[in-house]
Amino acid sequence: MNRETIKRIVDEARDEEANLIVWDRRDTFTVEPSAEISAEEDYLLVRMEDGKATVYVEYDQIYKLVVEKEKVGRKGPRAGFGATIS
Repeated sequence: MNRETIKRIVDEARDEEANLIVWDRRDTFTVEPSAEISAEEDYLLVRMEDGKATVYVEYDQIYKLVVEKEKVGRKGPRAGFGATIS
């Protein structure tokens, strides 16, 4: 996945104050809106829990990102925008 696509998805999650769900080759994790997240040169940098946890995910290891939004009229979160690589 390229940096521009990742940055666009991160910005959307930030603008929507939504969770960002990251799937990489080893794990899946949810980034809450309160976390610091940035698209660095070669990796996604996430600082969670007031700096207690820092995660580095190389772009070539990410295979899916989803902005988790709540839809009006439905209960619970729903997937918004997703991007995958083959």
